[in-house]
Amino acid sequence: MTFENLSRDVKIGLRVLFKEKTFCALAVVVLALGISGVTTMFSVVNGVMLRGFSFPNGDRLVSLNFVDPSSATFFGVNGQVSAMDYGELRPQQQSFEALAAYLNGSTVNVTVDGRPQRYTGAYVTEDFLRILGVSPAMGRDFTAQDNTPGAAKVALIGHGVWQRDFGGAGDIVGKGIRLNGRPATVIGVMPKGFAFPTNEEVWIPLFSEYPPRQRNDPAANNPAVLGILRAGVSLDQANAEATTFARRFAAAYPETNKPFNTGQVQPLLDTFTPRPLRGTMWTMLGFCVGVLLISCVNVMNMQFARATLRAKELAVRSSLGATRMRLVRQMLTESVLIAGIGAAVGIALAYGSIDWLSATVRNLENPPPSWITFDLDPPVLAFTVFATLAAAVLSGLLPA
Repeated sequence: MTFENLSRDVKIGLRVLFKEKTFCALAVVVLALGISGVTTMFSVVNGVMLRGFSFPNGDRLVSLNFVDPSSATFFGVNGQVSAMDYGELRPQQQSFEALAAYLNGSTVNVTVDGRPQRYTGAYVTEDFLRILGVSPAMGRDFTAQDNTPGAAKVALIGHGVWQRDFGGAGDIVGKGIRLNGRPATVIGVMPKGFAFPTNEEVWIPLFSEYPPRQRNDPAANNPAVLGILRAGVSLDQANAEATTFARRFAAAYPETNKPFNTGQVQPLLDTFTPRPLRGTMWTMLGFCVGVLLISCVNVMNMQFARATLRAKELAVRSSLGATRMRLVRQMLTESVLIAGIGAAVGIALAYGSIDWLSATVRNLENPPPSWITFDLDPPVLAFTVFATLAAAVLSGLLPA
């Protein structure tokens, strides 16, 4: 009986809306614009902050840093882990299955068959890819021997570089190149689409290129450190151990480490999306939700005017036995239909705007990291359905 009533309400609603084409079209456009805006913005928020990494170990990836708590501001906190700190910490820690150090966003000069090329590269330690749970599509990963000072130069290249600059050659593994002016060998090709941490195209062992220097050496580098938590180890436990190491190093090496006496272990995604960026994203989403609310209010006002014009029709239906609840249900059904059509149009608009936005940001001089993508995936569509139902209720309940 309920399904029959719902089917009847939908048929009547469609007939009424078809009859009132101008009102229906205007309401659909207004809601579609609001739904499109909020869907597009939520896809951005989802891509930047919610979806996270697609790596097999993505849920256990963390960053490690030694920070100066007195420097904390809204924008973050000063911190550093020197190569010497990393070398001393790595074999003694108990909270991580593995740790890796890396320098990313570096310019790497590669000469292939006499043709010089310039790429964006990352210098990484041997456990970097294993921590992510990623392996080369061709060839092999780095070994501890590759990552020692004076070792023979080797490199991993991205799939795009292999296709574009090496012609997709099947004998790429073992090919000789010149890396930053020195002879090197390509030992593997990464899977298509892999460009972590940001938009790297070449990966090189860190300590073969930049041997660790003494802490007080001005030429010493301070790499970023990522790790994978051991099963059963919480962030609080990892932070406590990191702080123990930070205080030990601050006492032992006051010239370089004294201010950095507190450990900071946090999800790797938080490291790549700092607080100001997250605040900006949520604020922009809030503005888009506000636009949707304005759309709902506009449609609500249109519904009020429409209800006045339909007073005679509603009075006739009431005199024929329709209850107040029955009339309210019919008007809500019409609102849901309008919102549903608006959502369909809004999703189509959002699809186009997301596609345009993705193409635009990828063509920027400094595009966002490759793992940030804007998609109409299930979480975004679920949010759109929720927004549609909310729009239907907000725009139709009070007039009804």
